[in-house]
Amino acid sequence: MQEQSADHHPISNLEYDWITLIQNKAQALMAYDQYIKDAEKAGSTECAAFFKKVHDADKAQLAEAKRHLVAVLQGKMGS
Repeated sequence: MQEQSADHHPISNLEYDWITLIQNKAQALMAYDQYIKDAEKAGSTECAAFFKKVHDADKAQLAEAKRHLVAVLQGKMGS
């Protein structure tokens, strides 16, 4: 009887990395929403504006990450 090759994962490391990044960005966006509310409640428009800026940057990166994940899953990126 021949031994099976070691360890067959259902997803590649690259797929996992993109999924993890997307999860982390999504969680960060939810946190930023709270930070914005807290800054607004504290009357700090400067802080709220910065949190909105960070939120918008992460939101754009999340959209790009989703496109990369789709390309990876379709075999268009990576091996």
